[in-house]
Amino acid sequence: MTQKEISNYLDIPFATLNDWKQENSNRFKLFDLLKNLDLKLVESILSKKNNHRIFHILNRNIDNSSKFSYDEIKKAFSNKNYHNATIREQTIYSKFFKEIEPSELDDFVKTFNVSKRDIKNLYISSSFRNINGIAIKWDRRFRLKHISTNIENKKVIPSSLQKILNKKNLSHV
Repeated sequence: MTQKEISNYLDIPFATLNDWKQENSNRFKLFDLLKNLDLKLVESILSKKNNHRIFHILNRNIDNSSKFSYDEIKKAFSNKNYHNATIREQTIYSKFFKEIEPSELDDFVKTFNVSKRDIKNLYISSSFRNINGIAIKWDRRFRLKHISTNIENKKVIPSSLQKILNKKNLSHV
């Protein structure tokens, strides 16, 4: 990369780069490294933060002033408990667990430099474990025993009616 490209992409003033360019500078090796970096590599690294799929999911149907930033997402996933998070952070978690596939977790962890353990703790402390469609895939991903939510599917039969059905050898359907 040229000195101008380094300045443009990394927001380092020319005066600072000129200081680093001097061989007796303690930042000369850093300048030399930056100068030898491929421009396409730098562009791909810098654009990765802004083009990750999670940004599209989290910022869908949100006006520009309210969109979630890289730092905001990273901070949200550094929490360890869902209930200690702000409403805005809980919105991030909700969209994350409902719309991101568990197979994308590794890419998300690399991009945002967050801990899988923290994400797992957030998931465990949240109410998402009780939502069947979400819980099945994330319980499997985090190797957790699935909490059965079949209670809502069972119909409660009054005991007196159950006795009558049992006497007639019938079962309620």
